[in-house]
Amino acid sequence: MDGNWLMTLQVIVPSAMTVGGTGGSGGSGSAIHVFSTKEKTIQQALNKSNLENSRFLYFAHNNVLVIGREAAEEGISQIIDLYLRTAEARESVYVLLASGKASDVLKDLIPPEKLPGVALAQILNKEGSMSGFIPPIKMYELAKQISSDSKSAGVPEISEAGDGGKALESLDVFKKTSSKGKLKLSRLGVFKEDRLIGWMTWQESFGVSWMSDKIKMSSISFKCPGSESTSNFASFKIRTAKTRVTPIKEGDGYKMQLKVKVGGVLTESTCPADPADLKASGEMEKEIEKQIQNYIHLGWKAVQRMQVDLPGFAGHVHRKYPRDWNEIKETWAEKELGEIKLDVHVKATIQHPGFFSKAFVESEGKSGGKK
Repeated sequence: MDGNWLMTLQVIVPSAMTVGGTGGSGGSGSAIHVFSTKEKTIQQALNKSNLENSRFLYFAHNNVLVIGREAAEEGISQIIDLYLRTAEARESVYVLLASGKASDVLKDLIPPEKLPGVALAQILNKEGSMSGFIPPIKMYELAKQISSDSKSAGVPEISEAGDGGKALESLDVFKKTSSKGKLKLSRLGVFKEDRLIGWMTWQESFGVSWMSDKIKMSSISFKCPGSESTSNFASFKIRTAKTRVTPIKEGDGYKMQLKVKVGGVLTESTCPADPADLKASGEMEKEIEKQIQNYIHLGWKAVQRMQVDLPGFAGHVHRKYPRDWNEIKETWAEKELGEIKLDVHVKATIQHPGFFSKAFVESEGKSGGKK
């Protein structure tokens, strides 16, 4: 890095947004304009953007902030300072990471939306409310977490993914119905204080979401109990989930007791057993509990490997043992966190088996249909 900030802005082209508008493009042109400026400070780069942009930039409409990998590794405290210090910037803006330059992400379109920035915000909003695999984070949440007792935070990475094959075409060979490249949330960037230190897979991130009580709605796939077939699976859609964390002091160390309660419905099943049967339902619930425990242990291994308190256990210890915390807070992530024992208890309840009893394939076979 040459010590300068490279700021890239994605702004709307109003004439391209209105079909039949007076701008001449009639909705057929690009709906966005992307340009970059470079200066010693972010504000100076922003002021310099006025030399090439005819419109006033209104940052209250800002939906997403994308930070490049190089800037994230150098430290983002200056970015956070800008967003919290000025009245123009929105501290509720979503924050994303780019694996390379942020400018490359802002230049990509996200079909079927015309405005990539809005599309990214919608992806993050949907991810936060429906899966929990890679939980989104807003600017004020990021600032709060890296200045908390845990001094850590997770930020989703947006990256380009493509199938590498030929793009699909509609009946009109001149109109493409699918592009080779697309943007998607791929992994979780892990921050220790204000610097990016590493990455977590979605499975590890999902485990951390369970530990930190960030699961709202999601799905769990599990192997059919007692089935020897590798193709017999079922899906459980989560409707309610709650994780209670209790720190317990044991000698000079700590044990974190996690009690997870989850309820939901069976949405898919190729299991031969009838899920409406209490015994079969109980066996399925045990498989769901095992899957959740597996995710939690994957996330916990990643936390210990990276020496970063992403689940926020430090806050629980501080609140319950304030005197002890004053003695261990300086070495928490490097020493105490790695010695913590995890005691996980998961209770899953299938609240509804669905509107079908046995698997359709099983029923079809017994009625004389195809097997």
